[in-house]
Amino acid sequence: MYDTQIEHQLLGAIMVSNDVGGTMADINGHVIAEDFYDSQAKAMFERIKGLIDDGKQVNPMTVATKEIPVDFVADISVLGITSHIAVGLADQVAKQSETRNLYITAQQVMSYLANGEDVDLIKTNLVEYLSEGRLDTLDTTKHISEAVMPTLENIAEQRTQEGVPGITTGFKAIDKEIGGLLDGSLTIVGARPAMGKTAFALNMAEGAARLANKPVLIISLEMSNDMLVKRMLSTRSLVDAEKIRDSKLTDQEFSDLSYNAEKLGQLPIWFDDTPIQSFSDIRSRVLKLKRQQGELGMVLIDYLGLVETGNEKNSSRVNEVSKISRGLKVLSKEIKAPIVALAQLNRGVEQRTDKRPMLSDLRDSGSIEQDADNVAFLYRDDYYRNEGEEEANDDEISQVEFIVAKNRNGKRGTVTLSFDKKHNLMTDWRPTYHSPNTDQGW
Repeated sequence: MYDTQIEHQLLGAIMVSNDVGGTMADINGHVIAEDFYDSQAKAMFERIKGLIDDGKQVNPMTVATKEIPVDFVADISVLGITSHIAVGLADQVAKQSETRNLYITAQQVMSYLANGEDVDLIKTNLVEYLSEGRLDTLDTTKHISEAVMPTLENIAEQRTQEGVPGITTGFKAIDKEIGGLLDGSLTIVGARPAMGKTAFALNMAEGAARLANKPVLIISLEMSNDMLVKRMLSTRSLVDAEKIRDSKLTDQEFSDLSYNAEKLGQLPIWFDDTPIQSFSDIRSRVLKLKRQQGELGMVLIDYLGLVETGNEKNSSRVNEVSKISRGLKVLSKEIKAPIVALAQLNRGVEQRTDKRPMLSDLRDSGSIEQDADNVAFLYRDDYYRNEGEEEANDDEISQVEFIVAKNRNGKRGTVTLSFDKKHNLMTDWRPTYHSPNTDQGW
């Protein structure tokens, strides 16, 4: 699983090069210092890289140090034949390193299992290790000519298709405002309690799964799968959510529930209601589902404030949330699908005369607004009529403002939605509803 001769030949190919800096640039992304098994070879590679970065000459005299004897450098230098084989040798060294690391990981897994370590934690760490790919920097830098035609082809394809460029949110007015949820985007939807965040999220997830017919993963850190499904059944069947909760249903209502349960069961929606999850757990679960399904349409996280990083001991919550938001943005690009995360707002909203949220109201905001492509807020004016108390004679249909506070790819604005509180149903604005079987369709 290692061959020090190949490692030495690689260093020799670098040393014999007429353009050491150019040769190092050629193998950049193919091999890193940690791939070397021979400690002196690793030190020499790091030394050469350091000299190049500092703009200094590379020769046996400058490379030699106390840790890298001049005799070792001389022996390496005479192995060099031509720099043209450097990339091939670098790939061999990297492959040996990958094989070695995988073998060590397999041994660790066997040891952990034999010692009775937590199986779920072992699986999570193993999945994360296997999902980490080596980045080849040669493939990341492209001339504009390589990007223009694919972009033009993408625009041409979208011209012939109906709908929005991204995944639909299930709300026509919101799709029109932000162009849907683009692949690789991070959207934050914030609100104070009782504004309808979860209802909005479930309606959006169901609409996206039904209309785009792509897998949607709902990660709920606050509510169980049972609670989420009951809400979705209430929405689709228009049976009072409290009746479903208490199982006080007429025969007709139970029949409606059964019909819609069968339809919901056919949608490409997955749930994960593990109560305490770190970002690492979420990443592993997302990547696992993507591998299983081949693609993802959307990932929904309810909610951001309950995600942990596993490093909270010596770090502020603001820093932790910043790490999470950056991680989610990177993950969205990795899976080539939008991620939507719900977020709580600070209590400062309640102290203002105009209680409409602003970006500064995001709790433990850190870099959330910088990392997110879209930031939107939900606001219900009727909730504040009685100082935040819901009353029996409140409007059956609430008017909800979907406030687009940040839109990286377009303008900001406000969209009006309808919220049927009894049925957890949020739609484009309309004061009355019809049967979802005929009006919303499946």
